[in-house]
Amino acid sequence: METPSVQVSSSLVFGARVARGLVTSILCGAALGAAAWLVDRLGFPWTGVIPVNLIGSWLAVAFVLGTTARTPATGALRGLIGLLAAVVAYCILVALFDGGIRAVGASNAAFVWGTVALLAGPCLGLAGGVWRHGAGRSRALAVAVLAAGLIAEALVFGSGRLLHVDVVVDPGALVLGAELVLGLALPVLLLRGGERLTGYVALAVFGALAFLVIEPVTALLRTLADTF
Repeated sequence: METPSVQVSSSLVFGARVARGLVTSILCGAALGAAAWLVDRLGFPWTGVIPVNLIGSWLAVAFVLGTTARTPATGALRGLIGLLAAVVAYCILVALFDGGIRAVGASNAAFVWGTVALLAGPCLGLAGGVWRHGAGRSRALAVAVLAAGLIAEALVFGSGRLLHVDVVVDPGALVLGAELVLGLALPVLLLRGGERLTGYVALAVFGALAFLVIEPVTALLRTLADTF
């Protein structure tokens, strides 16, 4: 039986670990939100070549935060907290330093990206946790979730632009091309030899689903945001 001092020590260690994870998630998310705000202020061409406003970047941040957790469940929580912190940081910076049209548009952005945070944060955080702590098929499925998001975004919003790349007029097309390549490479980069085939099979399925839903869901969120 543990003595009271051991129990107190264990509780302190657990509390410190929880606090560290919470602070890490908030700081990483706040850094993402601040970067998104800064790039918006810089304008063209930086909005196209610095990918902090890509959906894939937000998915990747949630996934990475999930890998820092001790369990997949806490990974989901870290992903959620991180992306919500990004939205809050972005809105705070707009309220403090911007005005006029940008301030009005911030509420729409908060709704859209807040919904992304609520839906994608736990999912990708969980995937990151599973990738770190799982094995075999579960790890392959986790990586396929992230890779599918990257590929779907690149194809849906960049396929036409990638066919006729004009670096001067549309530098963002190259970023979407890089996102596509990274998505295709993730199973090789993050999975072990025996897991890669499963990863690519899952990627084909998840990628097709993501390709079908990403554009209508994005359009729906923007429409709903405009009504508020």
